[in-house]
Amino acid sequence: MTRTLDVSATYARLLLHSDRCPLPLLLEGTGLNAARLAGEDYIDWRLLARLFRNFARQQAQPAWPAELGEQFSMAAHGPLGFAALSAPTLGAALDVMARYTAVRITTVTVATATQADRFLLTMQDETGDPLFAHWIEAIVFKVLESLLSAILGHPVGDNVILAFSGAAPRDPQALAACYAARVQFAAPVASLSVPATWLPLPSPLYDEAVYRSNLARCQDTLAGRSSQMGASQRVQMLLRSHFEASRLQPAPPPTLEQLADQLHLTPRTLIRHLQQDGASYRDILEQLRQNCAAELLRDARYSVADVADILGYREQANFGRAFRRWFGLSPSVWRRQ
Repeated sequence: MTRTLDVSATYARLLLHSDRCPLPLLLEGTGLNAARLAGEDYIDWRLLARLFRNFARQQAQPAWPAELGEQFSMAAHGPLGFAALSAPTLGAALDVMARYTAVRITTVTVATATQADRFLLTMQDETGDPLFAHWIEAIVFKVLESLLSAILGHPVGDNVILAFSGAAPRDPQALAACYAARVQFAAPVASLSVPATWLPLPSPLYDEAVYRSNLARCQDTLAGRSSQMGASQRVQMLLRSHFEASRLQPAPPPTLEQLADQLHLTPRTLIRHLQQDGASYRDILEQLRQNCAAELLRDARYSVADVADILGYREQANFGRAFRRWFGLSPSVWRRQ
């Protein structure tokens, strides 16, 4: 299944308004102009990559992507940014950014995981362009750092670790100096890591109405873009929607056969498409159950039995065994910690 890789045209429009590169030099070789960009919702990632390359040639410092990321306010990310800013907790804000990345950009696959006492948000480049991947990592890391600082009310400090993938840049110290977090290079996969104890921290910016309305807009946009996604992303989207609905009316998760029917595919074809993405139905369901379990247990409104029901476990004991496999603790002990 061919996956369309694109980015929100908003980012290109913001670049055009920068005073750090003459407009003719910035647009060289792209076929773009301000009028065309004004009418676009998304552009092919290669156009943004060309804009970045043109922009980079006019910059004295290789740390420009981080500086650019600092100029991209959360409002620049539309409903995604507003939903993250108005989320109830720090963990919910990061979950929004991970879950709905494809609303704004599809050149990275974002996932979350909890390892020991750390929560990781990972980014896997899908373009095969190492330089573009590095630039996107630098920008996204700055955006995420700004989000965390807004929720915490102070700079993030060394408790947050930003790990860049690929080789270190030409001047790693200059890039690292752009962040309040601890910066590492040459990681196997790009990631942001925060203490797991931070996830339940309440956000002073929480607004239930704003959060829910922008979350709904993200869900609608993602549904509209599903035809451009890879099979694994589409399965993730359907399962996430199911778990959201299960908060109101618990039900077993859809089977692979049911998902294939929703996607107008045969089960065998869906399995093949998932294999092409390096994924499987079972692995996606397992990861989403793990992420949702942690999110729900941070919410005092749900008992352990409620969480088991929402995630589709017929027996609470089965949920307990799965949870201990994921986190090394029972749900009750994990919640108390």
